[in-house]
Amino acid sequence: MKFERQIFESDVTLDYNEFVDCELRNCVVFYYGGNFSLVRTKLSNVRFALGGPANQTLAFLRFVRANGPQLIDELLDQGPQPVQGENITIN
Repeated sequence: MKFERQIFESDVTLDYNEFVDCELRNCVVFYYGGNFSLVRTKLSNVRFALGGPANQTLAFLRFVRANGPQLIDELLDQGPQPVQGENITIN
């Protein structure tokens, strides 16, 4: 679903949604592993929660970190890096 110019102050799920010129504030942002897009969308005082495949990815990242903290940095440094304030699309 596409949301434009809205303010969200209750829990939000990113998966399969597009947020354009929105603000997510004072809420929990859930991610389960699906595609999503944030275009000129501000995150203010949010917490993140993962479920489903995204939670399995988190478990994998914890495993990598347990085998050497530098390994997680090496993994996360691969590929293009997000820049604060820029649009993000995950697919």
